[in-house]
Amino acid sequence: MEIKFDPKKGIWADEPESFEKLRRNWFGKKVKGGIILLEPEEALYAINLHNASCLEGGKDIGFNGLAKHFMKGVPRLFIRYNAYRDWRDRGLVIRNVEKARGKARKSAKKYPVRPVKSCKLKVKAMWYPDSMFSVSHDEEGKGLFERQWMGQFGVYKQTRGNLLKLNFLETVYLSKFFGLEVVDSSGKKMTHKKILDQVTRRREWTRQLYEVYEEWRNSGFIVKTGFKFGAHFRIYFPGASPVGEYKHSRHVLHVFPKEQKMLISEWARAVRVAHGVKKTFLLAIPKLKKKDYVKCPADFMAYRRKKQAEGWVRETPEDGPRYLLSAVSEDEHIGGVELASMLHKAEKMGLELILSISDRETGITYYILKRVELAGSKYDYYEIEWMKP
Repeated sequence: MEIKFDPKKGIWADEPESFEKLRRNWFGKKVKGGIILLEPEEALYAINLHNASCLEGGKDIGFNGLAKHFMKGVPRLFIRYNAYRDWRDRGLVIRNVEKARGKARKSAKKYPVRPVKSCKLKVKAMWYPDSMFSVSHDEEGKGLFERQWMGQFGVYKQTRGNLLKLNFLETVYLSKFFGLEVVDSSGKKMTHKKILDQVTRRREWTRQLYEVYEEWRNSGFIVKTGFKFGAHFRIYFPGASPVGEYKHSRHVLHVFPKEQKMLISEWARAVRVAHGVKKTFLLAIPKLKKKDYVKCPADFMAYRRKKQAEGWVRETPEDGPRYLLSAVSEDEHIGGVELASMLHKAEKMGLELILSISDRETGITYYILKRVELAGSKYDYYEIEWMKP
């Protein structure tokens, strides 16, 4: 295969055999005169995997010789190329982002909501500010634990002890909505606002965590710590109880504030831990406004396979794209705003978002993100699943 390059004209193929091979496999863009114009990733793939020669002024410049002309304009060129290469290696079509819209995809998954009715509790607890827990030994504590799964009564997964221990989120929530009386060590009453202010000074992203916790609790879900699974919370659907046979959660939820940035490898690790114990990973991005969205590195439109009478065949641009694919590496950081902006862009295009993560051995891991609807929610929630194209 032969392709040509000129810094002023770009990359193209006009030799008939090369033209036909590229056209047949949905590379590049056809223009008049039997010419196919190629994007850098397409040309690099042809050089690397199809032994194409790339001629500049009659001289074969090879992979690096071509790449160096685009590295300044496309700083993440190799990461983009590696994502492109892996998808193509699977026999699938992938192209640079164009104006084409995808076909209508599945709507957001709706989670069942059972709004909680507030009532007045006859429970008193003492606040331990440095430990960020409150403790109650009132008789109603056991009932509060068993009926609403608030706090931990006695020793975890044991029948010993008669104290109800409430973490700071539970303490604030019960104080705000159920009249839990909280006092400090001197007996002075503590308001939910004062408790939240104290914790906010000690723990980052406290308010974002609490806002998400409150919303899910008010929707009837049971929200407990997700520490063992690499996330902020584990979620039980309305009606779950700690009484009787212990039930395992099927969902974990991680809060990703719009101001925060996280190393891709850390983010992916949390998702993998959840999937490793057969739990759905939910991502919460709180308090996003229209003005928050930014331009984001949506790199490719990707196609998969469809089932026809003769079996499974690959999709092509004639079918319309299925995914918006963003290529990242394990050593990059990603922010809540950037991730939400990519999701927003995908939705506007009628596509589902895939993150293609290159590791340090150039292996690729894919995650697909899908919106979750919680009735009346002020925040954005997404299910994140590992996928194999």
